[in-house]
Amino acid sequence: MQNTTTTHPNTLDDYVDFRELLPQVAQTFPTEQSLKWFIRQHRNELVKAAALIVLTGRLRFHPQRFKEAAVVIGSNLARRETLGCLRDLRCEA
Repeated sequence: MQNTTTTHPNTLDDYVDFRELLPQVAQTFPTEQSLKWFIRQHRNELVKAAALIVLTGRLRFHPQRFKEAAVVIGSNLARRETLGCLRDLRCEA
């Protein structure tokens, strides 16, 4: 069976649990709750980026991919807000 998704040569050792991820992203997500909220809101994007996997019912995170995915997600959100703002003419200078 051919894999149609991007192959990710990393090993299981490259993934960490939530507690290990938190200090690595604390500058952007200063609280545990802010990180949990982000994960809930963007779980699908994180999975597609191979930043999040689930094993035995537990979330595991690839720190570098998580950071990269967060940048892409944030950029997409900013683009949508800018486009919506321009379209609705509700922007303030």
